[in-house]
Amino acid sequence: MRQYSFALILILQFAAVATAVHAAEKIRIAYPAVAPGSTPSWVTAEKGIWQKYGFDAEPILVSGGARAVPALVSQSVQFLVGSDTGVTTAMLQGIPLTRLGVTMNTLGSSLLTQPAIQSVQDLKGKILGISRGRDASYIRLAKLLRDNGLNPNDDVKFLSIGGGEGGRLSALKAGVIQGTMLFPPLDLLGKNEGLKILAKFDVPTPGGGINVTTAYLKQNRKLVVNFLKGYMEGIHYMLRRKDESLKVLYKYFQNPDSVAMGYLYDETTRRLEKDLRPNAESISFHYEMAALDDPRAAKFSAKEFWDPSLVEEIRRSGFVDQLYKQ
Repeated sequence: MRQYSFALILILQFAAVATAVHAAEKIRIAYPAVAPGSTPSWVTAEKGIWQKYGFDAEPILVSGGARAVPALVSQSVQFLVGSDTGVTTAMLQGIPLTRLGVTMNTLGSSLLTQPAIQSVQDLKGKILGISRGRDASYIRLAKLLRDNGLNPNDDVKFLSIGGGEGGRLSALKAGVIQGTMLFPPLDLLGKNEGLKILAKFDVPTPGGGINVTTAYLKQNRKLVVNFLKGYMEGIHYMLRRKDESLKVLYKYFQNPDSVAMGYLYDETTRRLEKDLRPNAESISFHYEMAALDDPRAAKFSAKEFWDPSLVEEIRRSGFVDQLYKQ
């Protein structure tokens, strides 16, 4: 009799697991660059945290906003974490997207150049590397040029380079370009290889924005709430489990440099938003930068194209407070 009972328990356990696996919602999460704003999504996926919320989650590198936003619009991916400038550009064109929250409200990056460059003004007539599409790196670079008396449209030449941040760093080392904007840890790696950090850029602006199509949100609100809860728990894990999180960073950056990965971890975690809420200052600055290329962005209000109701619903439920009591 005990044998039958034990067998029945095994069958029921197997059935429960099979049902859970079958019920898991397959989602694909695009990230546009191997950069700080993407890191919590990797940790959340790699550590199985989204599985707890019913998802079979797959982060996918779709380099640059010029590719990542169309992937979201076509529903090749269900979520896009990052490409904040690309999303704004799409919204200006009338594409129905919705921002749900942010990974960070500040971003730090560095302008790296060839060693012979002594000032920003020395970049006049030079070739500067950008990604495919006018993303956050381009916006920061253009602002830095303007702030130093150079016209980005006339005084320099921009060259779109594939391969993400690593591709631009390689092009800079090879002398194909004379400067480019890089996020941690590639700014440190470039400096260690003899390149010059000409300027630092640390500003209040959304990083790792969480985006969906408006239609997807309307049809799947409960699912999206659970996705956000999983992401919040992933951020909690990253803040509390440095060693385990670093293993994920090594994997995605394919870089065993412990100093560089530690630098990336520290730069990222000090900026993470536990409840994913954007602040008005970062949103305003983001639209101000976007307006440098498209004046229509200046008309956006701080709340336009955002749906804060989901992160507010989660916050009011006490979910985040309970996470950090553990």
